[in-house]
Order: sequence, then structure tokens, then C-alpha cells
Amino acid sequence: MSARIIESYLHQRRVGVLVEISAESDFAPLTDEFKTFARNVAMQIAAMSPTSISELLQQASVIDPEVSVARSLELLARKLREHIRIVRYVRWDTNSPLGVATEPPRSPAPALQAGRSVDAA
Repeated sequence: MSARIIESYLHQRRVGVLVEISAESDFAPLTDEFKTFARNVAMQIAAMSPTSISELLQQASVIDPEVSVARSLELLARKLREHIRIVRYVRWDTNSPLGVATEPPRSPAPALQAGRSVDAA
């Protein structure tokens, strides 16, 4: 059984993100490292507007540009000895013109757009 958390992030009340991240145990999401990772992923999505989880994982981290999001996920999984994955997310942007979609098709699950969720552990 896996534990899932939803992290939220608002940037200047103009961009909003919800991201769902899962782990194998109920313990992992309670750790400071997991909470920090979830917050950083939400900020990454707000800043970089990825269109899929695959694209998100390939991006250089906005927190540490020397490390990709995938590498950050891998390091966290190793440290906590857990299988961790980004399940899905949705991003809203009030600066987008009305009538223009601001989130990936079939929101709130861009992982479905790619046909599957992407795991990295």
C-alpha cells in the first residue's frame, strides 16, 4: 500500500499548483526531506510550466540548477529507502488569456497525457 500526499503552492496569488506524490510507507511523507521535496516540486511546476511528468523530471531544478528533478527524486528515494513517484499535478495561471487552456489536457492528471505515470527511484 502506498501513502500519497498533495502539496500546494501559490506564487504571488497568480499561479497555483497542486502536485500529488506517493511513497511506499506512511512514514516517508512525514519526514522533513519528503516535505521539502514536495514543496520544491510544486515550485518547479509553477516556475517552469512542464507539460508532462516526463518533461518535469528532465528539467534542471529551480532550487539547484546542477541537479535535475529526476536526480533529486532518486536521491530522496535512496535516502528514505522508499519507492517515491510524482503521481500527477495541475497548474493554473491567471495571467493566461481567457479561453486559453492553462493546464495540460485531461487535467488534473498530465501523467495520463503520456499514457502512464513516470516512476523514478
